[in-house]
Amino acid sequence: MAKIDAIYVALVFIVPGYVFLCIRNQFVVGQGKLGKEQLLSYVTVSGVNFALWGWIIYFAYQYEAYIPVKAVAWITVIIAIPAISGAAMGVCNQRDYFRKAFHRAGLTPSHSVPSAWDYKFSRSPGEWVLVTLKSGTRFAGWWAGRSFASDAPSERDLLIEQVYEIPDDGPWTPTRKSVLIMSGEMQTIEFIPQEIANEQEATSPTPTSRPSASSEGPSAAATKQSAERSSGVSPAGPGQAA
Repeated sequence: MAKIDAIYVALVFIVPGYVFLCIRNQFVVGQGKLGKEQLLSYVTVSGVNFALWGWIIYFAYQYEAYIPVKAVAWITVIIAIPAISGAAMGVCNQRDYFRKAFHRAGLTPSHSVPSAWDYKFSRSPGEWVLVTLKSGTRFAGWWAGRSFASDAPSERDLLIEQVYEIPDDGPWTPTRKSVLIMSGEMQTIEFIPQEIANEQEATSPTPTSRPSASSEGPSAAATKQSAERSSGVSPAGPGQAA
């Protein structure tokens, strides 16, 4: 009997919280790994979940439903609802819906993403990057779905899926190489959004809106502006002579 009670407690007060947090953390980078120290979180979330949805199980037993109906009721309350709620909470958190609502109310809550690294790379759909190493070496490339940035605080390594060469004049030229840059080697990372690169290349016969193994990257002007920013020289603004 004691074993059955222990299973019941685990199902009601631990499993829903674990499912909720496990799914939510798939959408929110930089969160701590799930472990024993989060037992209190599991119990709290599970308690709220059962308080809101436990009536589904109650009615299944109250009206003496068939065993399959009772099973569906348990699965719905213990797994399905926490999973859906965790996914919804994760998406809302990822898109800053809660922060925007707080800001409208004049409040400034702390951010759930712990670092600028995690924030930027979790929200970068596809853009040009220019990485400057501590040695002065620069790597230009295209950052998109096949690139990767580590979310481990102690290992901030970076994989750029396609490297581009930076000429003295003209647009970046593609190579068939990728590059893995290890943690501690990087000094700065500059991002050039695709629309800005397109503006820079408005007069170029080679399109840059769909990067491939043979497409060209941003022009030397964009690279020059990035170099000027790195050296503390302000680039010419709109309407100014370069």
